[in-house]
Amino acid sequence: MNQILSTSMPTNNKKNKAPKQINMNAILRFFVLSLMIFGTLCLGTGAYSFYKNHKEIKDRNVQPTISTENKSENIILLKITHPKVIKKVEYGWNDEEKTVVNGTGGQYVEKEITIPSGNNILHVIIYDELGNEIPFEKQYELKSNINIEKSGNNIKIVYSGDKSISYMTYRWDDGEETTIEINDSKFEQEIEAQKGLHTLTVVVVDEDNNTETKEQKINGVSKPKVEVDIDEAREHFVIYASDEVQLERMEIRLNENDEQKYVLNLKDKNIKELQYKLPIELQIGENLIEVTIYNINDVATETAARFLRND
Repeated sequence: MNQILSTSMPTNNKKNKAPKQINMNAILRFFVLSLMIFGTLCLGTGAYSFYKNHKEIKDRNVQPTISTENKSENIILLKITHPKVIKKVEYGWNDEEKTVVNGTGGQYVEKEITIPSGNNILHVIIYDELGNEIPFEKQYELKSNINIEKSGNNIKIVYSGDKSISYMTYRWDDGEETTIEINDSKFEQEIEAQKGLHTLTVVVVDEDNNTETKEQKINGVSKPKVEVDIDEAREHFVIYASDEVQLERMEIRLNENDEQKYVLNLKDKNIKELQYKLPIELQIGENLIEVTIYNINDVATETAARFLRND
């Protein structure tokens, strides 16, 4: 029997697989999605930062509501309302030292303030919880029947009004008050000035219990001192004068005669003590001398002396 011999090579039954292809569309979609997420995050962060900064700026620009109300002729009520907590309030007239009102953790402060006589400016500063300092000022003009003036080394308080005054009080700085009974619609009262710069507060109370207040800074100065004697030969007057600050001038009159009146200018000499021998000799008989010495504050001291010359 004829046999057929197969000479074909055996074949592999497993199929050769083709390499996988990269899906570019998926990669592009992932990349685009990542950019969108990143952009959204950046936008959100930027929006939050903008909101936060805008809010901080808005908070810093928040302003309180400030008003004043007249309670009487010389008293106002200061009212302050703030969306933020008020830490403290400072107020004062003109360039004087300010008074501090501490906040109580709230958003409202009110304070009664006495208006001084004359033309004055009220300065107010509000401090809030954010550290903001908000200034406020308002001008007031109050006419006063009280007049305070210097009278030598004293202070003269003059009052003229329509109603009878029951009493007046005065005090220096924050010291104790002194009360003086008046019972008249007009009066003049002299008080001793305190040396140095001080604030004098005068309060006048009328028969209807209405009050009028006046504050004034007073620079109290001492009066110059002066003494008169004669020299050892008993022929000339000798004048001794002194002042704590500076002597300005000396006026001399002899024997009540205006033709024998002399003025000695000391302003440019810058001296505090003086011994002056009058060059005019004493006349035979009685000699009268009147001396007035002034300091640079125009405060004067007067004295007079009589001497008898026999030879």
